[in-house]
Amino acid sequence: MWRDLEWTVEIVKGLGRMLLHPVFYFSMIWVLLAGFWRIKRERHDFHVRVHTIYLELRHLFPAGILVGIVLSIVSIMLGLTIPLKLLVILAVVTIVLTVIGNARLLSAAFTVGIPLLLLSSFSLFSFEWDFLDQMDSNYLLGATVMLGLLLVAEGFLMINNGVQDVSPKLRTSRRGLTVGALQTKRFWLLPTFLFLPSGVLSLPFDWWPVISFGQEGYSLVLLPFLLGFQQQIQTELAEAAVKRMGKNVLLLGLLVLAVSIMSSLLLPIYAAIMTSVLALIGRIWLAYRHRVRENNNPYYFAPRNSGVMVLDVLPNSPADKMGLKTGEIIQTCNKVEVNNQDEMYHALSKNRAYCKLEVFDNNNEIRIVQGALYEGDHHELGILFIENHEVSQSNKVI
Repeated sequence: MWRDLEWTVEIVKGLGRMLLHPVFYFSMIWVLLAGFWRIKRERHDFHVRVHTIYLELRHLFPAGILVGIVLSIVSIMLGLTIPLKLLVILAVVTIVLTVIGNARLLSAAFTVGIPLLLLSSFSLFSFEWDFLDQMDSNYLLGATVMLGLLLVAEGFLMINNGVQDVSPKLRTSRRGLTVGALQTKRFWLLPTFLFLPSGVLSLPFDWWPVISFGQEGYSLVLLPFLLGFQQQIQTELAEAAVKRMGKNVLLLGLLVLAVSIMSSLLLPIYAAIMTSVLALIGRIWLAYRHRVRENNNPYYFAPRNSGVMVLDVLPNSPADKMGLKTGEIIQTCNKVEVNNQDEMYHALSKNRAYCKLEVFDNNNEIRIVQGALYEGDHHELGILFIENHEVSQSNKVI
């Protein structure tokens, strides 16, 4: 009974500690800024806001909380113990990397791998730093396991949540033509329970903690890990690119996790160096492969000789309700062949109350979509598409 009360009190304290954590508030402020910058870019390219400013904030918590619960269960079962000083360094590095690289550098390979590599290198070469005095290097092992778990979580979130609500953009190709691209950017906040090597909690099981060294008491802290990713995709549909990257990150996380467990037989310093280097090199390599693929393959979202390609549709617009998808090519509008925005406007003007489209979909099949148009519908159908600047000096919304 007393032990249950201790755990209840520590869980409540852990929740309170998260409310004092700077990353918790920084993440909410930053995603609102990211939404503001995104809207500014969308208005510059298309003269309309595609998604609300709260888009990034809306994805910050739900999926992250669910994954954080799973990580917390695993963390408590293993007894992952990380000292407070290391948690402080992780928070500082997370904030700095976010400011420097936005969501591009919010992989666990960077936010956890870089501090882990630095601390293990300091310990290996006996670099003196007063802040790290009396910090047992054995606690680095808990961080190596958490690094692998967070990479697995990152890959899982990319696969299941990374392709929702992507943002369209325009860019200029190497030949000077206007082409479209899709920017995927996501932030996730993962509240995860970890143990600090001090406190009133005693060992609940004979085999627990699995990963801990020489402590008799522990306290709980709910640490908000901020993860994210950002990719520009211009040579294929976003779903294929993001899911491929997510699977690769997931495999990298499983590899790092396996290496961290097997390297536990070594000195913790060497285990930390091995896993952090593997995570950093692996994540950089995956980003490099994506960049090479995008540079070497032909542009997918480019003006076509026949038909009008859909780059994106405005949420809740008539086009969205009719089920038009990114990458589909509109061949006819109201039985009139269309190849550019002027022809689309003229075809739509034939019937202001109804629209019937013949669409070449992403399965290389022709389908018919149709729907009613009502007076005052925002931007007609709500289609964003690419118009060559040689033909028109502006890219508008149909």
